[in-house]
Amino acid sequence: MHISIHGLAYFMKKYTLVLFLLCVLKLSSQNNTLPFKSGEKLVYSAHYHWGFLWVEAGKVSFQFDIEKKESSQILKMQSIGTTLPKYDWLFKVRDTFGSEAVFPGMYPLQSKRINYEGKSWVFNYHTFLKSSNNIISDYADRDTNRRIDTIPYAGERILDVQTAVYYARLWDLSNAKIGDINTINLVIGNKIYPIQMIFQGEDIVKHINGKVYPCYKITTKVVEGLIFRANQEISVYVSKNKSQIPIVVRAPILFGKVEAYLKQSFNADFGL
Repeated sequence: MHISIHGLAYFMKKYTLVLFLLCVLKLSSQNNTLPFKSGEKLVYSAHYHWGFLWVEAGKVSFQFDIEKKESSQILKMQSIGTTLPKYDWLFKVRDTFGSEAVFPGMYPLQSKRINYEGKSWVFNYHTFLKSSNNIISDYADRDTNRRIDTIPYAGERILDVQTAVYYARLWDLSNAKIGDINTINLVIGNKIYPIQMIFQGEDIVKHINGKVYPCYKITTKVVEGLIFRANQEISVYVSKNKSQIPIVVRAPILFGKVEAYLKQSFNADFGL
């Protein structure tokens, strides 16, 4: 169960997803439009599958809102991931990610990460200073004293985990070609990581509800670690419309695999 929710969280960090998209990317933001609405909420169930074992172990929700400010818009984004209460005695997870970004441009202003996983905890706040190309990272965890770092960057777009989830959905997949690769630079803690996504074309995906949906498929490679083997791929299937909402996520791990399914959508241009 720990593996399931942690694997899902890891994927969503990458689907920024990875989730993913920079200079060569054709973004709808260039037209000053967004493919999702203020008030959109998406809810996912996280499942762990190993042999004959199939367990729904957690859930993740994503909330998106817009606040108008003069000539721009402030995008407010938040995600919350939890284990189901009946599994909390095994390994309790309460993860929150949040961010604010200015649009047009989708440039982050600030972000937060508050994670409680078992006996571990992490607090991480980022302030983005675009005028000076610096990010201020305020970080502490159970085993580390609080530290504040200044992270310089060379002018390229840097995204936090939460903003990246929505920025990835700006990629116009209707014009993408199989094999197209897009990269984002993602800040986690006091380090910046380049993350690549590969467009795999159109596909049909079967949902846990028994229905099938036409989708676009994107994959990304993961780094070897506690729950992933080296060079394993995470696959994300997104709705074949302008909203490009993730419907199914699949990720092999050291023992079995993790799958996440869209269960509910509110104020969104896609329904199950």
